[in-house]
Amino acid sequence: MAMELFVVLALETLPNTSQMNELAEKVSIPIVYEAGIELRDIKGYLPAKVAGRQSGLEIHTSAYDTASIKLSSVDAQQYQQPVVVTLRWGGDFSEMTSALSTAYLLSEGYSAMTFEPQTNTYLSTAELKTSVFSMLDTAK
Repeated sequence: MAMELFVVLALETLPNTSQMNELAEKVSIPIVYEAGIELRDIKGYLPAKVAGRQSGLEIHTSAYDTASIKLSSVDAQQYQQPVVVTLRWGGDFSEMTSALSTAYLLSEGYSAMTFEPQTNTYLSTAELKTSVFSMLDTAK
């Protein structure tokens, strides 16, 4: 069963994987994405390493108004040209860690909002950070 998160941010702030790698190092998240890929161009699997182990996640980016899900009471007007980055993973713990790490990095570095559809809630940057570090501790 696939799980997913929806991350809302402004199109002009959407980073590439090299920028994400720099931010991950700065905030001590041990994830390294394949370098030089624009997130806006990804329509499928993005390879990554989490704590030195092979991993990755599925990513799709779409305009906010054409997103596959209508997000609960989000004020997307705070963003110019809002986009939704959909992060998907299967049952693999490493892929889940990759997805949560990605959501955290987008939230921390690019003022994104992350929506978790199963609970119909937005996750704060602090909640994402706590989840990521908890998962990394569990994986040791």
